[in-house]
Amino acid sequence: AFGQEAPPRFRYLELGLGSAAHRLQDPAVSPMAYTGAPLAIVLGFEKRKPHSISRLALAGDLGRLSSKNATELRPMASSFFQINLSYQYLRRVPALSTGRFTWFFGGYYRWHNSIRLTPQNDTGFISFFIANTLGASIRGERAFQIREKEVTLGWTGALPLLSHVIRPSYLNLYNYIDPEHDWLKERLEESEVLTLNRFPGIQSRLELAYPIAGGNQLRFAYDWEFYHYDGQRRVNAARHGFTLGIRIRI
Repeated sequence: AFGQEAPPRFRYLELGLGSAAHRLQDPAVSPMAYTGAPLAIVLGFEKRKPHSISRLALAGDLGRLSSKNATELRPMASSFFQINLSYQYLRRVPALSTGRFTWFFGGYYRWHNSIRLTPQNDTGFISFFIANTLGASIRGERAFQIREKEVTLGWTGALPLLSHVIRPSYLNLYNYIDPEHDWLKERLEESEVLTLNRFPGIQSRLELAYPIAGGNQLRFAYDWEFYHYDGQRRVNAARHGFTLGIRIRI
């Protein structure tokens, strides 16, 4: 009808800061487990329609990881950098959204890049792990009242289905005698396409959105994720992340 209002649509820009707790086992550098609490930064753009949610996010962790076996002579510490660029699209599932929770199902793409610099290791000074992943996502959310404010509690889970993984073997060796030798190309060629059984992992996010002035929101989020690369040079990684962010409605 001419006078009918269009369904509400919302767009948000997001900035979040916090801390992450990492545990990483990378035999290419050391058989020991490395742990640490790097700084976590999140930039995001989210579009919400009555029947769908789409989200583009750039998340980064930077700091130091170290082993509990470190000594003054053997510092066993690494500078750690991690970047995740992701896009997620979810559609509302009416058949499952008849109760207190509204459920969405869809898919996601994520580019994951983890880099460590370990100066005390001659053969593993630079180690990195890159994965381009397509996967399935699910989200459930519920709105409730706190002091006459409508607060939204949401949980999102994601599972990788198909991944292109880059994991070089000899991380530091470089043939500097041959001028045609390409160090970067050699490492990027050492890649493989893996399914869930060879590259299992889970991503989980629990978040609370609290409305503030101007249609904006405060967002409290807890992330938990892990992955296991079942290749010749295995990697086990787990992460807990806590961030506080502001979402600006645009």
